[in-house]
Amino acid sequence: MKITPYISFKGNCEEAILFYQEVLGGDIQIMRFRELPEDEGIPISEKWLDKVMHSSLTFEDGHCIYFSDVMENHDLVMGTNSTIHLNVDSEKAVYEIVEKLSKGGKIDMPAGKMFWGSVFGNLTDKFGLNWGIEYQISE
Repeated sequence: MKITPYISFKGNCEEAILFYQEVLGGDIQIMRFRELPEDEGIPISEKWLDKVMHSSLTFEDGHCIYFSDVMENHDLVMGTNSTIHLNVDSEKAVYEIVEKLSKGGKIDMPAGKMFWGSVFGNLTDKFGLNWGIEYQISE
């Protein structure tokens, strides 16, 4: 299992990730909200289309930090804007971990196959910690 910090921002993610790259080095990959398939049914305003839906800053040793801007109308309190992101070894593990970690908490995004080629689920546990559980589907 690989553990990756996931940090969210309220519209200034690109500025933050460029700063972190300047300080720490690494390679940036960015996916913007405009890349969200229309059939997902998630409304994105024109001014939010170029915000960061998901990005990574990957270092020479293979470790990385994930970043994103939250959805436009989503509340965000700096200091509680991070997620523990687990990359697991099987699709089954995603479903099991989401179910077990969410007991006493809440599932924010049920585990399922995602358009970006992963099985993913997101939850807040009973202690208020945010978790993202993901398995990258091999092609």
